[in-house]
Amino acid sequence: MKLTLNPVFRDHLRTEISDIKLYVQNWLKRHPQGDIYVGCDSKVRGSRVKYSTVVCLWDVGNGVSEIYKNEVTPAPPDSYTRLWNEVTRAVDTAEYLKELGRITVHVDINSNPKFRSHQLYDASIGLITSLGFEGAGKPFSWAASCGAHRHCQ
Repeated sequence: MKLTLNPVFRDHLRTEISDIKLYVQNWLKRHPQGDIYVGCDSKVRGSRVKYSTVVCLWDVGNGVSEIYKNEVTPAPPDSYTRLWNEVTRAVDTAEYLKELGRITVHVDINSNPKFRSHQLYDASIGLITSLGFEGAGKPFSWAASCGAHRHCQ
């Protein structure tokens, strides 16, 4: 995996999106009842990790459009740091889009205490809600566990 500098968002055709705020704003004009979801997932490969951040635009009853960006960085020292990096990437994207409307941030962290990732659940949902967003973890975080997951493989 090659390190990625200055990643950009792309649509399903891999077309580069120069201004995601304008892209989402235009989508919302065409779909005024649409909802915005943001999520991130990652995949470790050797000494590098690939983060995929998605903005899922759900037109209720008609499906989801999504844009995504991929970043490749040196792998962090542990899985908790990697998971927290997923949270902060999703939150940073949501913060950038905040003025456009209600946003739900999905994290790839399990709400079930039986899973190791649960140790970060309260902190991540707390961060998300303290910034004014709705938050969801597994098993309800489809933007992260399905949308972003597909792009980081």
